[in-house]
Amino acid sequence: MAQTVVGWLFIFLGIIGIFLPILQGILFLVIGLMLLAPHYAFAQSLLHKAESKYPDEYAKMMDVQDRLMANKPLMAAGILVLAILLVVGVYYAVAAITALSSGT
Repeated sequence: MAQTVVGWLFIFLGIIGIFLPILQGILFLVIGLMLLAPHYAFAQSLLHKAESKYPDEYAKMMDVQDRLMANKPLMAAGILVLAILLVVGVYYAVAAITALSSGT
């Protein structure tokens, strides 16, 4: 259940990140798809398309996923880094919107 919620959160952030240059939209989308793949056929299908189109990058991505899943402290550190990147991205997005709305 928690994995599904986090997966959808990453998908949502990825969609926002496509339009905001500060967030890494593709990165968040891929992470979200990887989290949702065990539960949703569409996520599995998209990952299989990515595997056939970009086999070298897909192999690297799966290697990173296997290492993260095998090493819980490394996974926790990865989640912490992603959370920090998210907070920094949201901060800069809010700062940019504030600057644009104030006209400075």
